Amino acid sequence: MADETIEPGAPTAKEVDAKTDKITSKEVRIPGSAVSAVRQLDHVILRLNKLLASPGGLSSFLSTFNYSLYVLAYLQTQSPSLTLFARKLLSLLSRRPQIVKPGTTTLVSSGAVPPIAALAGMVSRARTTLRLFGLFPLYAWLRTLLAGRKADADPVLHRIALMQCMSYIAYQALENACVLADNGIVPPKLIALLNHGDSTTGRVYLWAYRAWLGGISCDFLRLAREAQLESRRRVVRQRMQEEGREIAGGQEEQDAQTDAKWWTDLMIATAWFPMAMHFSSTKGLPGWHVGYMGLCGLVAGSSRAQALWGATLHP
Repeated sequence: MADETIEPGAPTAKEVDAKTDKITSKEVRIPGSAVSAVRQLDHVILRLNKLLASPGGLSSFLSTFNYSLYVLAYLQTQSPSLTLFARKLLSLLSRRPQIVKPGTTTLVSSGAVPPIAALAGMVSRARTTLRLFGLFPLYAWLRTLLAGRKADADPVLHRIALMQCMSYIAYQALENACVLADNGIVPPKLIALLNHGDSTTGRVYLWAYRAWLGGISCDFLRLAREAQLESRRRVVRQRMQEEGREIAGGQEEQDAQTDAKWWTDLMIATAWFPMAMHFSSTKGLPGWHVGYMGLCGLVAGSSRAQALWGATLHP
């Protein structure tokens, strides 16, 4: 959900987006002495404002930004020379002389947090805070499932969806309790009640991530069932064609769209699965690092981010 808090008198993001529709659809007129990069920057900023104003835009942007920072933070630890070059470049752009800092390897080994990693952590905490409201859409989803399935809906898919919804609700509720307890909002007694008398949140987080893993695993069950049903439909259609019966047009295009969506969903579930496995285990996956986490998150959210970013282009 987007943050609608704005300064007094300033228009909301949606109002600004409505006023800039014509601007983003045409080339912005600026003095001829300005470089083309300024035009591109102006266009990107207006598109970014439209992205943040769209439903789910802020969440998608923060997710993509967060996981990109994780990848950069890992590359920073692997490339001290690149970090030194970036620091020298920033020092040239700064008006004040900067104090020379130790190399990346020294910072990591001494326990200091590089700026990119610190920014990634800050964005991650912001996303966790926004997820405190994640139970509301999950509750609405549960209500629709409990209202009963449609007559033409598959009962197996309905049960899988119900199991997945309950898993995500358990994950979100446990994570919310841990976040509120860590910030002193929820009394430690609640965590102790959930954790057999232990008021620390570590084990509760572990069970939260295990519930998340359960929800992701349900995607594989759903995809397997959808593949089975789709295979049956195509066999029946092929049989009808062999019998000379008339088939509705556009089936090949519909099949291509169905296959593309199925493979995209499989890619997303496969990308989230190792991350969920790592956090739901006490020891984690061997060799896991923030680079893997960033890569998995980028792959999982790439399709949604591309769709939302592409929607910011005006015809």
